[in-house]
Parts: sequence; structure tokens; C-alpha cells
Amino acid sequence: MTSPRLAWPVRRKGAALAVATAALLLAGCKERPPEAPSAAPAATPATTPPVAAQPVPPPAAAPAAAAAPKRVPLSIQGVAAAGVTVRVKAVEIGADATVLDVSISFANRITDTTMLALADTYLQDESGARLHIKRPDNNRDITIREGETLDGQLVFMGAVAPSARKLKLVFNDGNQGDNIVAPGLVVDLPLQGG
Repeated sequence: MTSPRLAWPVRRKGAALAVATAALLLAGCKERPPEAPSAAPAATPATTPPVAAQPVPPPAAAPAAAAAPKRVPLSIQGVAAAGVTVRVKAVEIGADATVLDVSISFANRITDTTMLALADTYLQDESGARLHIKRPDNNRDITIREGETLDGQLVFMGAVAPSARKLKLVFNDGNQGDNIVAPGLVVDLPLQGG
């Protein structure tokens, strides 16, 4: 039977042998040149035929959405019998919206205010398609006080076809022009000559 004293040196020899073996392995690793990281196994010529160079197609044309808005200067005026005068100074046709630069006045001795978008208010193209107004958050019905003039822009949701020759601006669709609460008014807007 071996005493604990004899067992200790045996373990120590085993540990020394393990350390020596590890040192040899590490030394062997140092002698090898470093390997480049491998991305994917290389294909052998027998399994993958060579590929001829293919011409790169030209980039696709930029979408219409990237095109700059088309601006058409105008000087058109429409008048409703209730005392509303609408002057359209320009139309800007964009990819997602059509914007009118306008000046709107109201003069009436019977009432203090009127509304230009109480009923349907929209732009209509030659095909009959309607672009509805984007109602301002702070003046949803486009209320105007007697004696005031509103200068600004009316935004209609959607784009007009580039080939369109005219638009129709409609306020309060179906209402008569002498309606003092919400007068109806239609203004033709030519976009091209002829």
C-alpha cells in the first residue's frame, strides 16, 4: 500500500507531464503560419462551371414621387353671391398633394361668418376624379369672418395627372352661391394653354 507521501509526487509528475505536453503543443502552434479566416468552402471547378461576366443593367428611372413639384402660376377669381371672393394665384402639383395658393375674402352685411368647407370641398380633374381638401386642424370648416381676408394655401390630398389641362375647384358641393352659412362656389383652373 502506498503512503500519502508517495501519492503526492506521483500526482506532481502527472501534472508536470501535462504542463510539458501543453507547452509542446503551444510551441507547435507557434511554428505554424497564421491561417486566414475562412468564409465559405471553395467550390471545386468540377462542380461549379465558370460564370461569364454579365452586363449590369442601368439603374431604374427615378420614381415619379422623386420628381420636383410642378408649379403653375395663375390669376383666377371666383365670386359667390353670399359675398365670398376666392383668388387662386398658383397651383403646385406634387406627388402626394396638390396645393393652391389662395386669397379668400368675405363681405356680407347679414352675417358675421361663413364656412367654405362645411360640405364637400375638393379639386376635380377632367376624368371626374376628386382630390378632397385636407382640412386645417385649427379651422376645419374654413370659417372666415366678415371683412376678413385669408391668405394661404389649400392642400388637396393626391396628385393630379401630369397630362391634366384643367381642374375644377369646388367649395361646399351642392350648395347655392347665396347660402350665407356655407356658400357653394365653383372655379375653373386652366393648367395649360389651349
